[in-house]
Amino acid sequence: MTFDEFLQRCPTLWHVGPVGSWEGIKKRGFRTAEQLIGMADLEASNRTELLTEPRADTVTLSVEGDTVTLRDQQSLLKRKDPGSPMGDGISVADWVQILNRRVYLFTDEVAMRKFLAKSVERDGAQEVITFSPRRLVEACRPQIELSVRNSGSVARTAGPQTQRNTFVSIALFPGSKRPSEITVVDGIDDLSVVAFVETRHRDGTKVAVPR
Repeated sequence: MTFDEFLQRCPTLWHVGPVGSWEGIKKRGFRTAEQLIGMADLEASNRTELLTEPRADTVTLSVEGDTVTLRDQQSLLKRKDPGSPMGDGISVADWVQILNRRVYLFTDEVAMRKFLAKSVERDGAQEVITFSPRRLVEACRPQIELSVRNSGSVARTAGPQTQRNTFVSIALFPGSKRPSEITVVDGIDDLSVVAFVETRHRDGTKVAVPR
């Protein structure tokens, strides 16, 4: 996939987080689950568990005096044997570590709105962070990896579904397809990639969040 193809396939990108996410991002940058777990006030055993085991429920961390929420990874636990969909010799712990090293962005507005509606219904108002794809590539290209499917879910079908090449660089991604996910390995420091932020409420109202 070329740079122009990327911009054509992904004209807008989004991230959805709990209210307050943007304030934390402005302080620390756009951090991954792995980075937040590393900064959190945790016992060593709890830290190891969060870094290597799927999160069955939402996890609340204390990071530098702030409350930070990590969403659950329940979709990885749908099977009695979570390791059965793993391919290429990947263990569940390996896959969780791969997932935890990334920031995830939606490429499809329908998928984003579906996730947003579910999150608002369950947890209340959410912040929608809208990204400039052009600025993101200019700032983070070496860290960007794309996936053809939702990497955090496991379908109820037989056979391996996770591979070491689930995530590939822009250059190696087929230009004829739109990626299901944009991921940024090891987080984002340059917040100029963010176009705007707004809070979405249950009643459908939108409130701009100061940048």
